[in-house]
Amino acid sequence: MRIRDVRARLIELPYPRPFVPSWAPEGAHRSMSAVIVEVETDEGVIGVAGGDMGHDTGPLLLETIRGWIRPRLVGMDLFATGHIANHLRYVAEYVFPRPWVVGVAVWDAVGKACGRPLYKLWGGHAGKVRAYASFGEVRAPEQRAEDALRVVSEGFTGVKLRVHADTVAEDVAQVAAVREAVGPEVAIMVDANQAAARWRYRPDGSRMLWDFDRALTTARELADLGVAWLEEPLPRHDYRALRELTAASPIPIAGGEHNRGIGQLVRMLEDDCFTIYQPDANESEDIAALRDFGAMAAAKHRRVIPHAWATGLGVAGNLQLCAALPNCDWLEYPYDPPVIIPEVFHVMLTEPLLPDSTGLVAVPDRPGLGVELDHAAIEPLTVQRV
Repeated sequence: MRIRDVRARLIELPYPRPFVPSWAPEGAHRSMSAVIVEVETDEGVIGVAGGDMGHDTGPLLLETIRGWIRPRLVGMDLFATGHIANHLRYVAEYVFPRPWVVGVAVWDAVGKACGRPLYKLWGGHAGKVRAYASFGEVRAPEQRAEDALRVVSEGFTGVKLRVHADTVAEDVAQVAAVREAVGPEVAIMVDANQAAARWRYRPDGSRMLWDFDRALTTARELADLGVAWLEEPLPRHDYRALRELTAASPIPIAGGEHNRGIGQLVRMLEDDCFTIYQPDANESEDIAALRDFGAMAAAKHRRVIPHAWATGLGVAGNLQLCAALPNCDWLEYPYDPPVIIPEVFHVMLTEPLLPDSTGLVAVPDRPGLGVELDHAAIEPLTVQRV
């Protein structure tokens, strides 16, 4: 079975109201850009995948697919997944750093051709994965306490907060308000968004850079509130500082979503940079290589909990990965009502991936990613295609 075509489209998902993400507070976002990829074989099997993109990077990925990826992949054996991944690594190194959504579409087609969901092809057995509600905005402590109570009442057993205040005390106040509201049984994760240079801003758009002392002081304060992990507290390539912070912190340190390629991931694992590694199947590496990385991390008693701030298709890929990993106990689920909601993020799926009343997301048992593209829904949202 050979690849006959690689197609892609860029869609715009309008938000119910302007969204001000903690990692880019310089301006309100009115929509999310997402790319949907289809890999078609000569036997009519079509693999699909998708991930969120910036308004500037989405068109770049489409042009990369048209000019670089499609000419290389068309005619290749679908099951030569390692060879395909190496072609995408070349593209990632020299052309566009995030071509991995194409690899997820290839694997979706492989699963469909084999008649098995990916997590079962990879030896996984967990039919459900526990989800945490991943908030995206910085809001006042009182509002965040109210937000947390709402999502907990819907079944979530974990929430992730964003901290971007001028002082440690202000950051801790938000976490403390949520802890008091939800009690000791709900997991609280905290994300500082310090890994990538462009994300390190205050809500007014001015720069806010954490140093080692700020990160360690915050970790120590959060330990008293029973926080599950502190995410991205330092720049992603500062391996020595990350290793020292992880060794000194009383709570787990997490990160890795912005590191690209298996080489960087292995380097961080060998250096003990994190307690929890967070590569993304749509952004970091070939999804099958991430499964292998999970086994390496498990051998060092480290967890892999993928980053999954993505559309429904992006969540679907990372959900399959989570279910196949031996050391993953959470699924990141983007959810920050009233703006980040399934009606926006999962609109391209005929059946949205929704947590049940206990906060578990069922892994689809259909072949591949186990989801179906809703062509009628995405057609009016399409702004470009190749």
